[in-house]
This record gives sequence, C-alpha cells and structure tokens, in this order.
Amino acid sequence: FGLFNHFNLATFQDREWGDPHDPPTVFHPTALDTDQWARAATSAGMTWGCLTTKHHDGFCLWPTATPVASVNDTIGRVDVVRSYVDSFRREGLKVAFHFSILDLRNDIRHFNVTRAKVDLIKRQLAELLTRYGEITMFMFDGWDAPWSRISYDEVPFHEIYAHVKQLQPDCLIADLNASQYPASALYYSDIKGFEQNAGQKVPGESAIPALACVTLTDGWFWKEADANRPLKAVSQVMDEWLVPENKLH
Repeated sequence: FGLFNHFNLATFQDREWGDPHDPPTVFHPTALDTDQWARAATSAGMTWGCLTTKHHDGFCLWPTATPVASVNDTIGRVDVVRSYVDSFRREGLKVAFHFSILDLRNDIRHFNVTRAKVDLIKRQLAELLTRYGEITMFMFDGWDAPWSRISYDEVPFHEIYAHVKQLQPDCLIADLNASQYPASALYYSDIKGFEQNAGQKVPGESAIPALACVTLTDGWFWKEADANRPLKAVSQVMDEWLVPENKLH
C-alpha cells in the first residue's frame, strides 16, 4: 500500500500532460512540503511512495547533468527528488520512482528514437540510481503503450533493464504495460502494473507480483477544478478496490 505522487510541470499548467513548449520556469513550487507527503503516507498505513521524476513532457525533477530542462532551470532550483527521498526515508518509507520513456520535450517518441536518445535515457537513469540511495522500484511509463507506440525494440528493453540491474540489482522494474499482454503472466516487468483508473484491474486469481494504480481525483495530476470537486468516495477506494485486493493477495 503506497502513495503515488504525481507532481511535475503539469501541476503548474492545469493539465494532465505537461506542455513541453512552456519554459521550465513555469515549475515554481512556493510551499513544497515533502515531509507532509510522507506523514500523510504514514498516517494511512502506507509503506512506500512513488514520485514522477520525469513525466511525458520530459521535465526532470532533479538537477540533471544531461542537457535537458530540469529544476536547474527554475527559480528555486529545488531538487524535488532529494527532498522526497529524504522525507520518506525519515518516516521509514521505501521509495520508488516513476520515469516516462516517452519524452515530448526531448523528442523521444515513436519513429524518432536514436542511439543518442537511448544514451540520454540511460544517463538520466544512472543519475537517479546513483545519487539517491536504494530505490525499491522503477515504474516505467510511456513505453510499449498503445498511445505512445514506442516499442521495446525502439528503446531496447533488455538494455535498459540490464542497465538498471547493474546499478542496483535489487531495484524492481514495473512497466505500465498491462493492457498489452495477458494479465496472468509477467511480460517485461518484475511487477505487473495495472492502471485501475483506466479500467485495468488485477485479476482475482492472479499469482504474479502486481500493483494497481488508483487515483483520488478523476485524473492523475491535480487541477484547479479539483478544488471544487469531491474526491472519490471512501467506499469506492477502500471497499471496492483496496480491501478486496488485500484479501486476495
């Protein structure tokens, strides 16, 4: 039971996917409190958290040395990844990272993947896996998905997988590809990821390691309109989703 923090450029654009054409200075948190995130996770009985280190727009929440837009280019230059991992570990929580292979700002997309872009991905992963201590899981996104169309050949899965395992052998790989393959087996993942918010559900008799992502609002990123909308009902989140999954697995 963990907390998935969708926090990135889109948070400040009132969008579900960040606009890659906006300048990095759009990202301007003035009251960032990752300690509060960690306390909230602990109070709910969670044991881990996952942060969107790089979403589909390609903005990096850490000060990357790669030549792309990141918190280095913002007003506060806050290393959000560092703040997050420190806060969660102080609460005794394990940390995981979300990382999008689809990268619209840096033009990593279907039919446009080059060797240099694969190397860029590997350099960014190396930074995340060497600067921030033990990472329990990497949740990849925008890879081998119907909407991104970047295949496991274009961005070579086995090369990326080996790269992660070489740097951190115990780091688990999850790819949100459940819609592409039979739900009863692991394909290109150590943990099979189901986007329950998109209608994907862990099968009741599943015998494989799996996770289900659910949201408290209709979308993934908070938007201004959410301030006036109710969150999903506790009965739905708990009684229909979380409790049954816990009983089964």
